[in-house]
Amino acid sequence: MAVAEALVFDMYGTLVDPIRIWKALEQDTGKAAPRIAEVWRQKQLEYSFRLTVMERYEDFERVTRKALDHALATAGSDLSDDKKAALMAQYDDLETFPDVLPGLRRLRDRGQRMLVFSNGSPRMLDAIMRKAALAPYFEGYVSVDEVRAFKPSPRTYRRVAERLGRPLGDIRLVSSNPFDVIGAEAVGMKAAWVNRGGGLFDWLGSPPDVVVESLTELAHLLEAGDVG
Repeated sequence: MAVAEALVFDMYGTLVDPIRIWKALEQDTGKAAPRIAEVWRQKQLEYSFRLTVMERYEDFERVTRKALDHALATAGSDLSDDKKAALMAQYDDLETFPDVLPGLRRLRDRGQRMLVFSNGSPRMLDAIMRKAALAPYFEGYVSVDEVRAFKPSPRTYRRVAERLGRPLGDIRLVSSNPFDVIGAEAVGMKAAWVNRGGGLFDWLGSPPDVVVESLTELAHLLEAGDVG
C-alpha cells in the first residue's frame, strides 16, 4: 500500500554530485580543478537566484555554461570551446552519491511516492536520470522550467503540489541544499535536509525536523515511523 506522504527530491547536490566534476577538469586545469568546480557550482546558484529576483529566466543549461566560463576565468584558465562543451556534456553524467541507489530502493519498496524536483532543464533531467539509472525509482520529474523561475521561488514549490495533486503540507522535500529546504518550508511544505558532510545550516533559517546523513538513514526513519 502506498505511503501517504509524497517525497520530492532535489537533483544536483542531493542525488548527484556536481562538485565531483573536478575529476573531468583536472586534466586541463591541474590542482586548480577542485576549486574551479566549487566556484562553478556557487556561481551557477548565484546566477539562478539573481535571475529570479530580476524576474528573468534563462534555461539552466545556459546558466551552467555561463557559470563555467566565470569559474575558469577566475582561475585564469582558458579552455577551447570543444573542451567546454565536453565539460557541459559531463553534467549529463554526474555520479550519484553512494547512498542514493540503496536508499531509493528501500523507499520504493515501501510504496513511497517519489518525484524529482529540480532547477535542471527537461533535457538535462532526461539525460541525468537515464545515465545515473535514477528513472526506475521515480514517477517523473518537475523542472522549474515549467514556471520559468528558479528555486527558492514559491512558484516552484507550488508547481510541484499542483503536479502531485496534493496540499503542500502532504509533501516533503528531500534536499542537501539549505536554501531549498528553507524555500520549501516557507510555503508550508515539509522538508528533510540531507547533510552528508556535517556542514552548517544556513543562518537564514533553522534546520527542518528531519536531518539525515544519507538517503538510507531517511528510509530507516520512515520505515520505523520516526518521521511525523
